[in-house]
Amino acid sequence: MSTITFSSEAETHVRRSWRSTFRIWSFLVLVLILTTPFLLRAWFIAGVPDIRPFDEGAFCKVEIPDERNAFTFYRKAGHLAERILAARTADKRDMPIEYMVETMDEVVANGWHAANDWLKDWCQDYRRPLEDWKKGTELSDAFYLSPREIEFKVDVTNQFPALNQSRHFARLARFEGLRLESEGEFSGAMEWYMAIFRCGRHFTYHAFNLQRMTGSALHAAASASLARWAEDLHVSRDQLQTALREVRIADRMTDTISSTFKAEYLLASHTLNQRGWLQSMEPGYNNDMGNEPAETLTSIALWLVGEPQTSQRVLRQILSNQLNEIDKPLSDQQPEAGISSTTLFQHDQKLPEKPNQLDPVKLDQAVSRLMLTRIFVPSPQSFEQLTGLANRDRARQAALEIGLAAQAYRREHGEFPEDSTSLVPMFFDQWPDDPFSPTSQPMKYRRENATSATVWSVGPNGNDDNGEVTYTEQKPAKDVGIVLKTR
Repeated sequence: MSTITFSSEAETHVRRSWRSTFRIWSFLVLVLILTTPFLLRAWFIAGVPDIRPFDEGAFCKVEIPDERNAFTFYRKAGHLAERILAARTADKRDMPIEYMVETMDEVVANGWHAANDWLKDWCQDYRRPLEDWKKGTELSDAFYLSPREIEFKVDVTNQFPALNQSRHFARLARFEGLRLESEGEFSGAMEWYMAIFRCGRHFTYHAFNLQRMTGSALHAAASASLARWAEDLHVSRDQLQTALREVRIADRMTDTISSTFKAEYLLASHTLNQRGWLQSMEPGYNNDMGNEPAETLTSIALWLVGEPQTSQRVLRQILSNQLNEIDKPLSDQQPEAGISSTTLFQHDQKLPEKPNQLDPVKLDQAVSRLMLTRIFVPSPQSFEQLTGLANRDRARQAALEIGLAAQAYRREHGEFPEDSTSLVPMFFDQWPDDPFSPTSQPMKYRRENATSATVWSVGPNGNDDNGEVTYTEQKPAKDVGIVLKTR
């Protein structure tokens, strides 16, 4: 009996022990199952060290009173212009866009005398909002939107009506200038062209990509108008010197290209921080309810691999690398690392390495495996386009300043200067460098004859194409510059 009792007690003990062990292992397995997604997510995030390439709080903390912010006036003018457009449309006084562009191009090419009744009526209707817009251009402070106030969307252009409205007002201002030129009011005309110029510089401050492109387009329009205005021999030397002084003052408002890279990063980061960030990148998502299960599965999968935090860290790593170089002249920048996914620079050996900064190869690997990063990071082509935009503005600015100085010289001497030395130090402390030159070469100047000259930069291709600055649809200009003449 004792043996049987002992055996029964042993079996009971074994069963209890097994059950306890089973419970423990079951608990551990359950814990492992529950924690594995979090561990996996943490592993992916930890694979990219976190850094802070700039002070985001200081960058976004912009305090400009409404009465001193140019965009207060731009918005007011835009709202009024929208009401005028609605009234003109209701009265059927608007024309097809093709005819409108053709009419405007003819007036720009041939002067105000080529304006038809429709164009004169159009300018008259918009005179009041144009005056409000001009008041904004006279201010030195301007701030459109904080990158934290916006988020990435496929139809991003429609989020910012001021981008299109600014081009509308620039056209109106250009016609006002042409009208005043036809009346011999050259100083008044210059004020309107300078209004376009200053508005373009306002659009560069803390600007995201599309905003910066708008600023560059306005700079190009203003520069073309001022160069054409300077050709008229009725424009005096004093007026030309005033214009030269004004464009230099206004150009100081141009923000660095690095500020646009910061704004683009914050726009992406803000989007990724929003609830429903994945859906915000899908046009028409709310109208296509059939996508919800797939979107849910995609969101879960992305969460498991540490998104969106992992991509945000990679974007900060990339920005940190680029901020080291992009504000420098091309001749001072470190060589590119030869990475395919985005543009990264080799480390400057003269400077200490930043803590936790990944090298370009590891960054490229991170970009290649992260879908979200590939969406938001600028490709080498878009990087070149954006930095090229800033250099094109600089080249155009240098050409405009040289052109105005050369025109002022012609008023005094009866001919354009034979070479650049004639304008130094009278108009320049030193001759401007070519921002597109990889070896810090000066801007090019060539006198064709006493009444014609060309000033140019080698342009984005870095090659001197002998001053090929005239643009046509069949043959786009290779260099960036101006043909100087008089009429």
